[in-house]
Amino acid sequence: MSSTFRRTTLESLAAVAIIGCLLGVSVAGAAPGSERLLVKFKSTASQQARTSLLGSLHAKQIGLVHDLGIKVITVPAASAKADLGEMHGNSLVAFAERDAILKPQDTLPSDPSFPGGSFAVGGGAWGWSMTHTTQAWDITRGDPNVVIAILDSGIKTAGLSDFDGQIASTYNAMTGTTDVTTNAGNHGTYVAGIAGLATDNATGSAGFCPGCRLMVVQVGTDSGAYLSDVANGLTYAADHGARVANMSLGGSSDSSTLRSATTYAHQHGVLMTAAAGNSNCNCVNYPAADPYVLGVAGVDNSGNKAGDSNYGSWVPLAAPEGDMTAWPTINGAPGYAPIGGTSSAAPVVAGIAGLLLSANPELTNSQVEQALETSASPVGFSVSYGRVDALAAFEALGFSDPQASNPPMNASAPQLFVETNGVNNYQPLTGSPQVGQVLLRGQGTWTGSAPLSMSGAQWQRCTSTGSSCSTIANAATYTIQSADSGYSIRLVVTVKNGLGSTAVASPLSAPVGGTTTPTASPPTNSTLPTISGTPQAGQTLVASPGSWTGSPTGYAYQWQDCDQSGGSCSVIVGASTSTYIAQSGDVGDTLRLVVTASNSSGSSSATSAATPAVVAAASPPPATQTMTYSGSLNSRNPSRSFTVNVGAGLAGAQLAFTKCSALSLGLSNGAAATGPSVVSLKASLSAGRYTYTVSGGKCSFTLTISSPSP
Repeated sequence: MSSTFRRTTLESLAAVAIIGCLLGVSVAGAAPGSERLLVKFKSTASQQARTSLLGSLHAKQIGLVHDLGIKVITVPAASAKADLGEMHGNSLVAFAERDAILKPQDTLPSDPSFPGGSFAVGGGAWGWSMTHTTQAWDITRGDPNVVIAILDSGIKTAGLSDFDGQIASTYNAMTGTTDVTTNAGNHGTYVAGIAGLATDNATGSAGFCPGCRLMVVQVGTDSGAYLSDVANGLTYAADHGARVANMSLGGSSDSSTLRSATTYAHQHGVLMTAAAGNSNCNCVNYPAADPYVLGVAGVDNSGNKAGDSNYGSWVPLAAPEGDMTAWPTINGAPGYAPIGGTSSAAPVVAGIAGLLLSANPELTNSQVEQALETSASPVGFSVSYGRVDALAAFEALGFSDPQASNPPMNASAPQLFVETNGVNNYQPLTGSPQVGQVLLRGQGTWTGSAPLSMSGAQWQRCTSTGSSCSTIANAATYTIQSADSGYSIRLVVTVKNGLGSTAVASPLSAPVGGTTTPTASPPTNSTLPTISGTPQAGQTLVASPGSWTGSPTGYAYQWQDCDQSGGSCSVIVGASTSTYIAQSGDVGDTLRLVVTASNSSGSSSATSAATPAVVAAASPPPATQTMTYSGSLNSRNPSRSFTVNVGAGLAGAQLAFTKCSALSLGLSNGAAATGPSVVSLKASLSAGRYTYTVSGGKCSFTLTISSPSP
């Protein structure tokens, strides 16, 4: 792969045919002086008439788009234009067109967060947080029975253990075999990783649907793919169980062959995603613009349009580009780093679609498409719906995040890694660290209320027993120094959210260089304990023990009630855990926390600063209700009505649909609104029973009503 990816165009390929007829298998090239064409005969054309026409053009059949009955032929290049004209005017022919090439949708910008000459560390997996995918993982991380097909340049998994167990099947549409590695490019590996890398295995990154499985369908190389091979790959995926198919490739001209293939796949239940293109223009790209395909534009980590991304009302969705993924080779070895272009945005939507189908396999592709579209977040540039949001899409389908509100909780301790290829690849530290080695932090596994963020990575130099430790660095990596010889290294990771922060230490490493230097002393506080949360009656306050040297083996907590100046404190009996719920008796007073850290050599205590004065509990907000209805309009049912009971106050209704140009929404008190999706109707109502009526078209819709509870 060159240091700069090509932007995509759709080009006619003048040249190519292989003598002979390989029925059922399209081939990648053709003889010099020939050009590949695609032709579909009408069902009324006899075999003799078809053979006669092809013979008169000196055409040779070299392949077949299996399920669509489209022949791949070669004709002399000099007569190709005239031959197409003759077939266009022939009553036997449904359509004929060049077998053009679709190019991969990639770019490698010069931004520091992308791999450049120095392969600087990227900004991390920010796209997963932006789309609330890590929150959606509380509902499901994917089901291995949900298969995502990656129609691309094959895959290279050597040295990338994050693909272990993730690939369900393979198919090479160019050769009719299962070999997708021998002549694979790099592009397909990047794309497959964004959709389906494994997670929570202390390796590399994660896909958007790590529990789903991948069907790798090679339809071309990094240079591009013939329309016939893409069509064959797509119909193969539809016939062999794929629920989602991603095509991070495309071009500027539409194709009857490709449209026939996408229609076939959609009729067989496949949800399709495709890259919108990298020309930074409102210029239509195919298959992203085909009717049954979700075209995907790119956004950067600020939510703005990515600099290279196409845009326009023909693009349904946007998604993060510049996503962390697997690289077959980076700086001379396999590794993990960001990749740009709308090629990396399309598999984001494919992965999130896989999550939705995993949560409810009975959903149709159309239902998932509608959920993704109607729940999208607004963006500041032209697309039909907005930026994909995984959690909002789940909520549109009736799911909710099952996780209770809580501060960060650690499920597996941080690990120490040693770099093998800069920050792009690494292995667990298993022996004694050596001077000059670069250690890389592993954060462990965490749960807690969103958003979770890592707020500290503190490297410590400790005695071999951990009885005494001192901080040596706060960074993602640490280079072992000669002063570390004889000491063990450990890492303290701190993770925070809106309810507090939690610090957890890794196990101690073996002594640097293999020789121990033991010392022993009780813990010593280096950063005072803190209290997070709102000091209000009924609210939970969360303690952080602060930072300590001496490797504490345990902490004890004691909450105190103090006057408004933080003095005259008294022990709150029974308040001896890391959390405390402020009581009505605390109103007007401040609170303070004493933390006692202990190890085998003794204990010591440190006291936090006092909180602001505790205030009285807020009055509860008025109760509200949200009701969602789905239905469809047709000639037999030109209108649908829904009756609700509401309390007094403002009621809001939103009518979402995709297949009608406009619908009307009426309320029984006389209020009404008409327009394209989404139609909004707000009304101030007295408590009572009201009826909403939808009319004005023939399509499916979703009506969401929010009002005070009766």
